[in-house]
Amino acid sequence: MPAEGMPRIVRAAAPLRNLTTWLVLTAALLGGGILSALPAGAANRTYSTTGTVNVRAGKGTNTALVGELPKGAHVLATGSASGDWQPIRYESKTAYVRRDYLKADAKAASTFTTGPSGRKTTTARVYLRTGPSLRSSIVRTYSKGAVMQVTGLSSGDYSQVKADGIIRWMATRLLSKTTATLPTTKAGYTATTKLALRATASVTASSLASIAVGKRVDGTGIHSGGYTQVVYQAKVGWVLTGYLKAVAGTPKKYVLPLRAKTLYTKTGVTLRTAADAESDAVATLGKDEVLRTTGATKNKYSAVIWDGTIAWTASSSLTSTKPAIVDLGSTSLNKLQSYGKAAVIELRQKFPQLKNIYGWRTSSSYSEDHPSGRAVDFMIPSYKSNKALGDKVADYVIANAKRLHVNYVIWRQRSYSIERGSWKKMDDRGGDTANHMDHVHVSFFQAP
Repeated sequence: MPAEGMPRIVRAAAPLRNLTTWLVLTAALLGGGILSALPAGAANRTYSTTGTVNVRAGKGTNTALVGELPKGAHVLATGSASGDWQPIRYESKTAYVRRDYLKADAKAASTFTTGPSGRKTTTARVYLRTGPSLRSSIVRTYSKGAVMQVTGLSSGDYSQVKADGIIRWMATRLLSKTTATLPTTKAGYTATTKLALRATASVTASSLASIAVGKRVDGTGIHSGGYTQVVYQAKVGWVLTGYLKAVAGTPKKYVLPLRAKTLYTKTGVTLRTAADAESDAVATLGKDEVLRTTGATKNKYSAVIWDGTIAWTASSSLTSTKPAIVDLGSTSLNKLQSYGKAAVIELRQKFPQLKNIYGWRTSSSYSEDHPSGRAVDFMIPSYKSNKALGDKVADYVIANAKRLHVNYVIWRQRSYSIERGSWKKMDDRGGDTANHMDHVHVSFFQAP
């Protein structure tokens, strides 16, 4: 069976010609990229990520961010580590990952992450195979220019793809080098007011772009709380749902409700599928949350915009009076999401010894919790001799994790996952602050 994209080689009759043919074929395979030529010692060296980690174009947190790897992903080394950074194969190039987020695999992984999931285009005729090998069965042939859904995983010189919901494999060298990661859009809208394109579905998330009145955005059909995911100027982000007017001809199921009023919760509220107390609950919100309403009322309930459709809540629990802004004393804390703000207020009262508390910041080497306003660092005064205070803070947060909406805690080079229910030792990151010896880090779930 000839390799994809290569001419059929006719078998020579004489043994010498057979040998010559084999040498020519091997050279062609190497030249075409079917047989890898990685740096010495790197071909079989793989690592596993110990947490969510950024992939960067160069050695340093100031270099371009080119991707993100989840915990437990396997990556293929392309050389030896340089300082704190390990070079890996990513998007057909060498990229870098912080070494302290990697653990060497005892046995080299046969499948590893070499890019994001998304779409690639075939650059020549290519075979769809049942496995990552020339010996695997061919199930289909694609011509040049076909769009393939890649998973981001590779094995040897093959890329994993999804075809009709089934995992298949294709020769990596015959797929475009760059992965198109923009999601498929399903409907078009125009902005009825100036909108911020947020990185996540939160008012505290960083703004990727400003969308002027009348500008078109394309929706993916995905919603989260009061936000809708859209594509604008080749960027994926989130905008407030009530301000998107469907363009003419949009299918009814993609037409979104429009805002009539902005109201605020006076107390904790439950959003329901219908205008009665017996209907199913879809979300529970706290005091001083923002809700956009359509203006419709029924049975003393008001229709609010939630998850791209209508939900209902008791009209008596809503007010048009905007809550007073609570100044927590710094931009870093004021930009926290609501769960983090509530925790700061509570722990300040519970532990008045905590004088320095930090929250939002523009970037982080380890996760998006701080840039998205979902994390707080409670600095422990005289931490080298005051471990007991840090223990008390960590224990209090863990004991009240459900009420405070806590995801995990880090303290003294250990992480405590609320889901796991136990402490786990962390790798040495270098210094006392990086190892969380001088502060208790608390990460919260995404606020509505």
